[in-house]
Amino acid sequence: MGDRAPVHITIGGALPREHLEAFAAHAADYDLRTEWDGEPFDPAALTEGEPLELYGTELNGGQVPEIDAFCAEHGLPFRRWSGGCLGAYLPEIILFDGQGPMRDYTASEDEYVLFPPSWINSFARLRDLKREIARAELTIPAFVVTGGASDVRG
Repeated sequence: MGDRAPVHITIGGALPREHLEAFAAHAADYDLRTEWDGEPFDPAALTEGEPLELYGTELNGGQVPEIDAFCAEHGLPFRRWSGGCLGAYLPEIILFDGQGPMRDYTASEDEYVLFPPSWINSFARLRDLKREIARAELTIPAFVVTGGASDVRG
């Protein structure tokens, strides 16, 4: 069965309406909710002008690989926090800015990025360290469904 952990993912960007059903199916596969232990994700109830926030509990490894892959394939920026499992793995935050590789960071159970001293000490200049820390603070834009009679902005 594997070690189970929670997940919280924040997704933004523009998704063509023709892909919304496939996205919703992936969210349903993981039983993702609109808040912790809240209602299941319903694409008809997207919030205008906001990124999409989804939550899951008891997920294998705290992972949602099909959601990560879907977002990367469609250029949707996201920030995913996955909880840890004592003795098995630490919490993590995965960032994707809509292009390029995903970046991963060790995290706290409170969804904060953690920087180990060895990583901090690897920087010779303070401005380089500050630049890398800023990269870990990705702002996720609103989630927007495009196309069709009227665009749905989430």
